[in-house]
This record gives sequence, C-alpha cells and structure tokens, in this order.
Amino acid sequence: MKTDFINLPIFFFAAVFLSMITTCKSTETQFQSAQDQDPLPGGETAWTLDVDKSERSLINPPDKIPWFSGILLRQAEKEFEKELLPGRILTWSTDLGVASGCLEYFIEKGARKILDPRMLCLLRMQVSYFVSCAFAIDVNSAQYKDYRITEEELQGLQGLKELDTIESFTEKELVALKYAIALSKTPVSFSGKLLEDLRRLFSNKEIVAIASLSAKVNYWARVIEAWRIKPAGYTDDPLLKLEQYSTYE
Repeated sequence: MKTDFINLPIFFFAAVFLSMITTCKSTETQFQSAQDQDPLPGGETAWTLDVDKSERSLINPPDKIPWFSGILLRQAEKEFEKELLPGRILTWSTDLGVASGCLEYFIEKGARKILDPRMLCLLRMQVSYFVSCAFAIDVNSAQYKDYRITEEELQGLQGLKELDTIESFTEKELVALKYAIALSKTPVSFSGKLLEDLRRLFSNKEIVAIASLSAKVNYWARVIEAWRIKPAGYTDDPLLKLEQYSTYE
C-alpha cells in the first residue's frame, strides 16, 4: 500500500470532470457558524489545549458528501485503508477540492519524472518537520527506511543535528534541503551562496521540481495544521517523534 502523503488527494483530480459538467449557480443560504454546525461537547465554545488534543479536527466534513466526491473518496480510502480526513473536509467546496487535486496530481507527476525517489522523500520529510505538521510527518516519513535514510539523517531533518555535519548526505541533497527550508520560512529568505550552489549543482528542470514539490508539501502541511487534523496512524516509530510536533500555542 502506498503511504506517501502527497499522493492522498490524487483522486480529486478526477473531480475536474464534475466541474466541467456542473453549471454555475449562485445560491443564497442562511449563514450558520462552524460552532452552530459542529457544537463542541458539553456546549463548550472555547478552543482549549484539551479540546485541541481531543477533537479530530477544527471542523468536520459535511454530513452528506456530494456523490461524485464520495466516489473518489471511497476509491482513495480503499487504497490507503484509512479515512482521508483532509479530502473529506475539502468536499465543503468542489472548487477547492478540484484545485487541490490538480495541484497534487500535476506537481507529483512532474517531480517524479525529474527527481530520484530518495530526494523526493527527503524533501517531503524536511518540509513536514520544518512546518511542524505531525500528520504530514506521519505519512511522509512512514517508509523512510526504504529510502536508506539513516537515524543520523533523520535527526538532521528534525533540526536536532546540523545538516552540514552529516557526511552521508550528498552535496546535492544538502543544498536541496537547505533550499526547501529557505522557501518554507516566513518570511522566505535565501542567501546568495545558497542560490549560487543551487545553480551550480542542479538543472533548470530540477530547480523547478524541487521548489514546486517543497511548496506543495507546504500547502498540504499548513492547511492540515489549520484544520487541526491529527496524524492518520501510518507509523508508530518513536524515532519520528510525532508527539513533539504541535502547533497549538
């Protein structure tokens, strides 16, 4: 079974068909807040640390998922053997589901043609750890041993060890990881040395792939954290330290 996080929403790409055959309609509906739609247990209204830990997400998926999106979700969840909560929440908006699916499908397809599998995994993991998204770490890191990622390299991705001190990383891997970190910062920040190294070591196609893949994982990691979605349970490897990555203040 595939467990790469960046593959999870791929079935939403087919929803493009739905958007093509659906006519544009403007409908007015009565406003209902998320708190009214999904009341917290016991009538609570405050989003406390305990609530953040106990609730599976900030908002729930629709009670009735549109039929076409439902078909895609059933196919995806059958393959991954788990409920895909990010995909279910996206069904609140067909347009946003389609947009997210297209982003996922085309960047994944393009990056796989250009970058080797180990580089893809390293970049996914680095962004997931840097953003501090336990869900993304869980899915993107579940098979890290298959890509010969050592415990020392894992510590580097986690920020527990300086990347430059890890001799098993190639020069290209080090520069690519630093580039992914730089574009994941807020505000984004690049040194001239990093950009020079990038141009020296990588082709134009590779630079496009590294930047696009890293930005895409940023998108999923940040939107999933925004929805407070917990890890899906793909791995319980203690070395991944999932419990230490929380974005609740």
